Amino acid sequence: MNTLLIVDDEVLLAEGLRTVLSRAFTGRLDVLCCYSAESALKIAENTRVDILLTDINMPGCSGLSLHERLVARQGGCQVIYLTGYSEFEYARRALDQQAFAYVLKGEGDAKVIDTIERALAARAHPAEKPEENEAAGDWLGSLQSYIQTHLSEDLSLNQLAEYCHFHPVYLSRVFKETTGETLSDYINHVKQQRAEELLRVSDLSVLEISRITGFATDNYFCRWFRKRTGATPQAYRAKRRQRG
Repeated sequence: MNTLLIVDDEVLLAEGLRTVLSRAFTGRLDVLCCYSAESALKIAENTRVDILLTDINMPGCSGLSLHERLVARQGGCQVIYLTGYSEFEYARRALDQQAFAYVLKGEGDAKVIDTIERALAARAHPAEKPEENEAAGDWLGSLQSYIQTHLSEDLSLNQLAEYCHFHPVYLSRVFKETTGETLSDYINHVKQQRAEELLRVSDLSVLEISRITGFATDNYFCRWFRKRTGATPQAYRAKRRQRG
């Protein structure tokens, strides 16, 4: 059985989480609880911690420091930060330390339970986890690859945040900071490139191309394409083929 360690200096919150999570994961997780990073490290001396759910900003030794020290001792621990703060710098540091997820306390117990479920799934099937190696920034390449190969599917911010194990607001901000463009701009750019390529080299209909690139109707696709390129898909295809 995997072990989940909850660490939060807010005693009532920590104990409440222990009660909720013990019920939610009966027979699947051994749920432990303590109220400081120092106590957590003492527990880790004799107990293997598989999932760490920790407040990111505790007095003394912070959750960030606990994460670093615990991974150095044991390795292979999935770390989920639980915080009342939405400041970008906290989320940036969580990302830099390869945290599994970053959850705001106000999102409620259901969000915490769902995140732990995903952490357990990632432990059971590590190849399915987006960050396949530990180099900082792997999340970006993984996300871009996911978008490029799933254009016809749900690419909403919530879906992409779930894929990356990030909070949606954080994903939106860190993507813009890292790439210089918004996530929606990147998705539109990839869709345009794919549409132009298919119009140039394939005999697929405009309707088929619109579906491949994730549009509900070909009329919407045509309006979107013309707004971005100045030409309808049919005119773009004809012009490109005239050039040979």
